[in-house]
Amino acid sequence: MENAPTSPEDFALLYTEFAQRFDGLNRSFTSYPYHDQHLFNSSGWCMYRVIECLTQEHSFWLVAVAAMVCVVGSSLSVTLLRRVLIVKHKIKTIQVALAGAMTGATIWATHFIAMLAYDPGLPHAFEPVLTAVSLVISVLGALGANFTMAYMKTRTRFVFAGIMFGTTVSAMHYVGMSAYMLPGTLDWHATTVFVSICLGAGFGAIAYHRIAYPWTRYCTAGGITAMVLGICTMHFVGMGSFSISLSPLYEVPDQVFSDHILGLIVILVALFVFVMGYAALNIEQGLSQHANQQMQSAAMKDILTNLPNRHALHVALEKWTTALKGDLTDHVAVFTVNIDAFKHINELYGRASGDIVLSKIAQRIGEELQHEDTLFRAGGDEFVIVSRGFRRMGQVTSMADRISAYLKEPLNVGDNPILVTASMGVSSSLQDGRDMDTLLQNSGIAMFYAKANPDVDVQIFDADMQKQSRARLEIQTDLRQAAARGELELVYQKQNELPSRDLVGFEVLLRWNHPTRGRVSPAEFIPIAEETGLIRDIGLWVLRTACEEAVQWPIPLSIAVNVAPQQLVQPSFIESVSDILFETRLAPERLELEVTEASIIDDENHTLRVMHRLKAMGLRIAMDDFGTGYSSLNTLQSFPFDKIKMDRSFVQEIHINPKRAAIAKATMLIGDALQIPVLAEGTEVEEELVFLEDAGCAYVQGFYFGTPLPLTDLHNLLAGIAQKEAS
Repeated sequence: MENAPTSPEDFALLYTEFAQRFDGLNRSFTSYPYHDQHLFNSSGWCMYRVIECLTQEHSFWLVAVAAMVCVVGSSLSVTLLRRVLIVKHKIKTIQVALAGAMTGATIWATHFIAMLAYDPGLPHAFEPVLTAVSLVISVLGALGANFTMAYMKTRTRFVFAGIMFGTTVSAMHYVGMSAYMLPGTLDWHATTVFVSICLGAGFGAIAYHRIAYPWTRYCTAGGITAMVLGICTMHFVGMGSFSISLSPLYEVPDQVFSDHILGLIVILVALFVFVMGYAALNIEQGLSQHANQQMQSAAMKDILTNLPNRHALHVALEKWTTALKGDLTDHVAVFTVNIDAFKHINELYGRASGDIVLSKIAQRIGEELQHEDTLFRAGGDEFVIVSRGFRRMGQVTSMADRISAYLKEPLNVGDNPILVTASMGVSSSLQDGRDMDTLLQNSGIAMFYAKANPDVDVQIFDADMQKQSRARLEIQTDLRQAAARGELELVYQKQNELPSRDLVGFEVLLRWNHPTRGRVSPAEFIPIAEETGLIRDIGLWVLRTACEEAVQWPIPLSIAVNVAPQQLVQPSFIESVSDILFETRLAPERLELEVTEASIIDDENHTLRVMHRLKAMGLRIAMDDFGTGYSSLNTLQSFPFDKIKMDRSFVQEIHINPKRAAIAKATMLIGDALQIPVLAEGTEVEEELVFLEDAGCAYVQGFYFGTPLPLTDLHNLLAGIAQKEAS
């Protein structure tokens, strides 16, 4: 400073000059009626000082600029942080850091623009180091608050983040104020300082609570408002928390930031805040859009074949339905293709080979399609083709036959040539309507008809199929309530020993007496029960009812109950069997469970564990329908079977059919080698019985000993046997 005072007289003259120039300002600081020390600490003085500071000592247009910067910066910060918190992409940390840097810069820019608006009526400037330190404090504190919100795993994280935010605003403010240089000192009012810090922390907690837990669509606006209030109330209450004491002992050095220099710096920082915020939002939105596009693409694509999946199919069906209604000259055909016995391909060659087969089938079908055709993978081994532009049904059937023939050619998977056949159902708008969902349903119905008929590869849908499908659905609906309505009945088929031909037990068979349809064949309703999963509940009903009946027999004969594959995979099956035996008091050794080869093939390890646990309970296990599936000698050796039941298809006319005779003798030899007795099903004539006896068969079952007995006849039979034995 030029002409600096060097003697006490010079200091006195300078002080007199300052006192005269700022006499009005001094009076404003010293002439309040509340200048009394007791009243000086009151809340009334605090409020009065804050209002006076804001209304009389600030430039309104710069205050408006500061508010605008605060609102824009807070809006960008809250919006970005809110969006970043709900995503999980890999650069979330970078996004949270950007939001924190933007929040810190917003706090700092708001403060110093407001400081430029403040006019104490004295020479003043800003010390560079502390000004820079305040910016660092602001950014680091905001980063800490944002990372607390993003990564702290507690419900109250917003409290910690809000307190950190309020502390950051306060620390930045008061460090920034310490950089404010004028010819005097700032005397701070402790109560007002405390109030300013509490306001910053309180509004900060509210802001971060709205960011973390947005209950309504207005919560983002609420978070922005709270953040703006946290910054502004802290600043302006803080500005009202000091008074200036002039002193000739203090001077404003030349090597400091003037208002113009600081204004330029703040403008650059504010512009940086807005550019950074805009860029961060664009980056986040771009990442979100890219992630959403990837998710949508993944949701619409089958990973294995890279074809559109079932979800994509239904989206396309809606679009095509609208197009068909708008253009009556356009026609569509829907082909549903299902690979026959694909499960056995997985079992014989492994799932990896099965995946290759599916990929090659998709490729083959695609090679036969035109540019207007679309191929979808609708399920595990099911494909759907939608083709447009047909004019005649002959074109539809020609395309179906061409694809079917191409699929029959062997597929080379490694060193294994695999023969694949497929069942195809076809429906078209030429004769089945113009609703795409209906066409898809009809082609599925036709496909099931083709699958049920080994001689048919391609089936065109017709109205009779829909009627039969509706009847099938009605059977399914009625079957759900059959047991509760008392429509299910058990009948008992004799099992006899050879060569004595004595009765040793019964196999339980299920019958359904429908109130309007009459007696429904098991061949009709059992497959429906297995396909729909109803067999689980029905099977348990059969097991419980059979055990309840068997425990009342006067003779402790064995009872055999069929167990479906779906029952064996139930986690509670073993527990259910145990509960039934405990509740009915049936001796476990009297109960024999019959499992098919399909049950074993579906999941060998699980089935083996279940069998061992059942055996440990004292039950006996029989392999049912031996020879009709895909079991091997290793299966018989590995599984703890107590009996082998040879299927009736090998027993009928066994005495005159050399092939069946050879199969039966081989089965007896296997059973003898493994020490497992064999029961032959379907014996109907004396000659069959004699042949089986000579071959070494242990047990027989069939109409030769009578048709299955209803419960009343069974009781009469057992009562007669018991009376005869007693006599």
